[in-house]
Amino acid sequence: MPRCDNRAEPIALYLHIPFCVQKCAYCDFASYPNRQGDMARYCQALMGQMARLAARYGRRRVATVFLGGGTPTLLPGEAVAALLNAARAHFDVAMDAEITMEGNPGTLRTEDVRAYRAAGVNRFSLGAQAAQDGLLCALGRIHRWRDVMAGVALLRGEGFDNVNLDLIFGLPGQTLAQWRETLSQALALRLRHLSCYSLEVEEGTPLARSLAEGRCAPLPDEEKERAMYAAARAMAAEAGLGQYEISNFTEPGWACRHNLIYWRCGEYLGLGCAAHSHMAGERFGAVPDLDVYLEAMDAGEDGVCERARVSAREARFETMMLGLRLTEGVALAAFAARFGQSPWQVWGRALASLTDRGLLAQQGGFLRLTERGMDIQNSVLVELL
Repeated sequence: MPRCDNRAEPIALYLHIPFCVQKCAYCDFASYPNRQGDMARYCQALMGQMARLAARYGRRRVATVFLGGGTPTLLPGEAVAALLNAARAHFDVAMDAEITMEGNPGTLRTEDVRAYRAAGVNRFSLGAQAAQDGLLCALGRIHRWRDVMAGVALLRGEGFDNVNLDLIFGLPGQTLAQWRETLSQALALRLRHLSCYSLEVEEGTPLARSLAEGRCAPLPDEEKERAMYAAARAMAAEAGLGQYEISNFTEPGWACRHNLIYWRCGEYLGLGCAAHSHMAGERFGAVPDLDVYLEAMDAGEDGVCERARVSAREARFETMMLGLRLTEGVALAAFAARFGQSPWQVWGRALASLTDRGLLAQQGGFLRLTERGMDIQNSVLVELL
């Protein structure tokens, strides 16, 4: 069996904040518009769940904290301070912990940003998505590009020097020229980190229905989407941001430490409705419905609705799947130490074929995707199933 519970290793802590002003057309996350009246009760519930799960897993050392959503920047500063103080009370949060907060550029308020920083938040990730207001409107975003620029200026003015922008390409009707303009505008802000994601059309979302019914512009074809991804890689590199993961670019030393724990198959504890965890060789999730979650917390329950052991086979595949997202790839020695087999012993024939076709390469003790392999990562992983 794999080593799956090394209590000496620090964990990542994720706090899900499900509130938002309105639901974006492409969003299938557990997020709830117009429920801000429940925020105080929800924060109390989060702290209760935190206490119960800390009692189960012990006072683990925490290397990173991530407040995701939804729109965490709807929370007032004192609420964020209370959540982070509770985390410090129940866990050994490192003095140099990376504490990230996601935010919508249209919801930033000076007094709250100041309070977030005082509470210990030291990294921000803003959902910018596109530089064209028409595309933002079509996506159901409440902000415009001027709000992105104002938000970045506000964060810098309050002392945040670790800021990420999230961008999305492959949007309905989006042209390559528009995407290049979005990249140019984002890179002109000279931030330390940039995330560029390909649009995923999730079943049941308003966007999926609009596309199926022909009520919006069609998606760019595969060739155009690949050209958009190539533009992101080229323009980020030209601006001094190196690619360290399929969708992420950064200045040296400013990679997202929280996400690296996920990609390196570390342990993480997710709190809040719909949050997922990987602890002690198990994966489990919290109830996704906000009202059901609140009722469970009021009843003193832990909110977990599904719990499953991770088999050795699943753990091996997940280690490869997530590790190959990183440009450094999968460390062969670490893989062998964990599983008692090297990747070549597990998938020798498939790895040889992928290497011969120029999709994989072994270098410096790591097995990694080539540039061409990154373009078709899903196809590569199918061959390892």
